[in-house]
Parts: sequence; C-alpha cells; structure tokens
Amino acid sequence: MKKPSYSDDLKDEWKRIVHALIPGDLLYSMPLPECKGLEFLTDVMINATVCKLGPRAGQITAQFCDDIEIVLDVARTIKRRMPDPALHWNDFWRDGGYYVGGGPDDRHLETWVRNSKTGANTKVCIAATGGSVPAIDDCVSFVLWAEAGFPYPPYTLDDKILYVRDPELYERKKRERRLAREEEQRAEFLRRDLARKKSTSFGRAVLELELECRRVRNLGWHELIAEHESAGPPTDAVSSAFYDLRVSLLTLPAPGHPEDRAALERRELNGGKQYGYCNNHS
Repeated sequence: MKKPSYSDDLKDEWKRIVHALIPGDLLYSMPLPECKGLEFLTDVMINATVCKLGPRAGQITAQFCDDIEIVLDVARTIKRRMPDPALHWNDFWRDGGYYVGGGPDDRHLETWVRNSKTGANTKVCIAATGGSVPAIDDCVSFVLWAEAGFPYPPYTLDDKILYVRDPELYERKKRERRLAREEEQRAEFLRRDLARKKSTSFGRAVLELELECRRVRNLGWHELIAEHESAGPPTDAVSSAFYDLRVSLLTLPAPGHPEDRAALERRELNGGKQYGYCNNHS
C-alpha cells in the first residue's frame, strides 16, 4: 500500500475519511495504539474499490455480492474494547474489567448483513482470532478481506446471508430444523428409557432366576422328585435351565449313601428317569 502524498487535495481526502470513520468525541479519547492504526486504515480506504464509507458515520460498507452488503461499524468496534468512562471509581479503573463490550481480548467486529434490494438486515457474528490487538487493526483486516473478495467466509456470515435474502423462508426452515432436533431428542430419550427398562428387567429376571435356583437347590429329596415329575417337559430356555438343574441334582447320590456300580448301571439304563434309583435311599 503506497503512502499518500501530502498534496492539499489528498490531505483534504484524508481528513474527510478520518472524520467519517471516527466521530470527534471518539477520536480524542482513543488509546494511542488505536490512533496509530487509524493512519493505516485511512490508507487502505483511500485505495479501496469494494469498501466505501457509510451509510452512517463511523461505518464502512462492503459489497459481498449483487444483493448483499456487509456493514462494519468501526466506531462501535473500537468502543467495545475501551473502558467505559462512566464506570470508574476514585479515578481508577475497577480491575480493568469494566468495558463497553467484551474488553481488549474480545475481537468481535460490530458487523451487519444487509439486503440492498429489500432492506432486510441483521447483525452477524464475525470475530478475529489470536491475542489482543488494537480494534482498528481488525478493522483494517476486514477491509483487506473484503477487497480480496471475502475468501473463506465463516458459517455465521453464510447463515445470516440466507436470512436477509428471505427472512420468512429462513425462519420456517429454522423452525423445521428445531422441530426435527426435538423429535430426534425425544426418540433418543425413548431409546435410552427402553434400554434402561430392558436393563432393569433383565437384572430383575437374573435375580429371580438366582433365587429360584437357590430354592430348587434347597428342596428336600422327595420335594425335588415331586416337582420334577409335575413340571413336565421344558418349553423355553428358562424351563430348560431348571429342568437341567433338577436332573443334575437328582443324579447325585442320596446324602450319606455312596453310589455303587449297580446304581451307575441302573442310571445309564433308565435314561430320562435317571433319578429312579434314589427311591431306595430316601
């Protein structure tokens, strides 16, 4: 960027741009770093082809496309990083934390998107990244970004452009997306609730099975035989498990009576009635 010559006409143009960008009350209260950056911003605006001053004092407008304009409020961007002069105490800033906006580390720009054909407009979130710098440096970056054709615009800008092009359509689609999210959340809640109930039901079933197994194991010899004969053939996995448990218990020798070879042979011959020999030991 070439330095301006100091002809009278150029000096007048410089003054005009400076006064258009920075209102008088702000110009005299800006910190030194902001004042130093004002010279660079003025240079950039003198040579700009995409950006122009206005529509109001302290603002810059950049043409994004045929029907879309991006408005940067330079004055408000600077003010939001300056301490608020109304919030002081004993002539000292309170912990340096009372600012008009987010403070020196808040690198948001005061920007709006405007539809030049319909007049629809809305504020848009555009923020620089990195450490703290003078606000006017970020304004310079915005102008250079606009002059380069707004490469890699953030999602927030694309989203607000959709809004100003057709606010009604945007709101309708936004509502549809919200309803879809809510429906998905309800479905996810129902899935989790069902999984929880299944888990609880499974845990309860396991506990009941364990208690039933304990009950069967504690049955007396005659009680076990009677229950096994009255139960009938198994019909599902649970009844099969209890059938196998009773069979395994009934094939054991009666308490205090060792098995002999004849008993083993009888059990092999009896097949499904392997417990028949136990009657002799009751």
